[in-house]
Amino acid sequence: MSDGKGFLEKLYEKLWLRAGGKPWTEIVREEQKASPLAFMLIFFFLGVMVVKLTGRRWWWIALAFATGIIAGHFWW
Repeated sequence: MSDGKGFLEKLYEKLWLRAGGKPWTEIVREEQKASPLAFMLIFFFLGVMVVKLTGRRWWWIALAFATGIIAGHFWW
């Protein structure tokens, strides 16, 4: 008999249990608090890569990202 769970639900449950039963956002938050400089460097170099890959249109991506952050905070 099937337990009624779909493939994605089973996959999510397996990943959840492997990650210690905590949401990934909480895990990332704990890691970021433990080593903030590493995360600042990672995001700095990701930003440099975006600028290099997109050329002169990088500001459209920055504007879209900022709009997403602002909209996300409204519905937090």
